Amino acid sequence: MQSFGYILNHRPFRDTSLLVDIFTEDYGRICCVARPAKKRGKILKGSLEPFRYLSLQWIGKGDVQTLTEADERGRHSIPASEMMMGLYLNELLLLLTQPHAPQPALFSAYKYTLHKLGDPVINKQIMMRFELYLLASLGLPVEVQSNEAISPEMRYRFCLEGGIMLANGDKNPQTRSVNLSGDLLMALQDIQSLEGEHWKQLRIFLDAVFLHLALRPINSRKLLNL
Repeated sequence: MQSFGYILNHRPFRDTSLLVDIFTEDYGRICCVARPAKKRGKILKGSLEPFRYLSLQWIGKGDVQTLTEADERGRHSIPASEMMMGLYLNELLLLLTQPHAPQPALFSAYKYTLHKLGDPVINKQIMMRFELYLLASLGLPVEVQSNEAISPEMRYRFCLEGGIMLANGDKNPQTRSVNLSGDLLMALQDIQSLEGEHWKQLRIFLDAVFLHLALRPINSRKLLNL
């Protein structure tokens, strides 16, 4: 099999191999064993670093397959000071996407986001846009599904089982939810209209949502000053 993709993470496996998590355009997230070479071969050790756009080939069946080729086709110019943002995106994909579930639109959004992380003026906003897109791809769009009018003065709850309701609505303790203001909910209907205060509210909201979804602290997020 073959596809374009990105390395999300790798770790040592046995003596000379690596266990590599890959986000591919056509097959979604996969895990492969790779045996990279330092100078010659179809898999060079340097090519298995994050943020490099790769042409990949692998063989095998099951949960862990064998990577046979990794040809670098380009890389993203992310400043060292912003590198942790990219690693945070990688960790979200590792934690929240299902293996072997093709998501070409999410792949395109990830690729575009990596490109924009090189612009420090907008990178934090671009990252939050990707986070919203990731939630939508998980079936959790941050939007009101009905034609019900949103009141900016009201408080709402974003339910992690799906849907948005008034904060004083269903109090079922089994329902996982995160509060957000009606003002932010209205602004998100046209993300181009978000202002400084909205972005601050959105950052707090997204952190709370992903902490619930991941079911554990997100390590890379701890190192980000957002």
